[in-house]
Amino acid sequence: MKKLFTSIGLVLSLAFPAIASSLEPKQPTVRPYSAEAMGCMILLECTEGVEKLTVDSELLKDPDFDPFREELKRIIAALDSVNVPVYVAEERYFTPRTVGLYKPNYNRFFVNETLLKDPREFLGTMRHEGWHVVQDCMGGGLKTSFMAQVHQDSEIPAWVMKQTRLTYESMMQSRAIPWEADANWAEEQSNVTAEKLEMCSKGPLWEQIRPTPMTMDWLIGCGWMKPQEGKYPYYPNKKVEYCTEGKY
Repeated sequence: MKKLFTSIGLVLSLAFPAIASSLEPKQPTVRPYSAEAMGCMILLECTEGVEKLTVDSELLKDPDFDPFREELKRIIAALDSVNVPVYVAEERYFTPRTVGLYKPNYNRFFVNETLLKDPREFLGTMRHEGWHVVQDCMGGGLKTSFMAQVHQDSEIPAWVMKQTRLTYESMMQSRAIPWEADANWAEEQSNVTAEKLEMCSKGPLWEQIRPTPMTMDWLIGCGWMKPQEGKYPYYPNKKVEYCTEGKY
């Protein structure tokens, strides 16, 4: 019977190719290298050339990945444990100069496939974007969309701050500097992103790592932390909607 069904299926697919193809999801038409294309990818409406990355992915089996594979697998496994999928997507889905991104609104993580040609850069981007997931954990957990710095600016090396400032000011994105400098620091640290992601899977990150003063104010204002010895009193956050589970 198994062989018979297979034969019938083959005949039907040959006899009605138009019907078979019409059942396949239609891909939206978007302009390559545009914000529209990136949005289509983020929403997973564009799926051609977008592959989910797993610890067993063929993408990582190239011998050039040998020195980096163990840490990459650790990061991927940690992301999987907090239900953040990682996708490797074709370059056409990214705006110019974008090699990776994490969207806290959707808890999805994307890497530009061009980085597969440079395993060291691929690992660096996994550390960097993975750190944004850590920031999301610190900002109230992954069920909200607020991201918090893990380190204060003064804790980040001056050269990292300078490089980050020059990069993001040139793109007119100065507001992103504190978070990006934090992630740029993590990009240079072996296994730190993986370690903090593993902590995130165990419970509230702010109970395992002392938050920065501003983050502590935020967490207390949301009611996630108790006021600290009178030093950090309770003041309700102005954007109270960010204190509730959901994506904004």
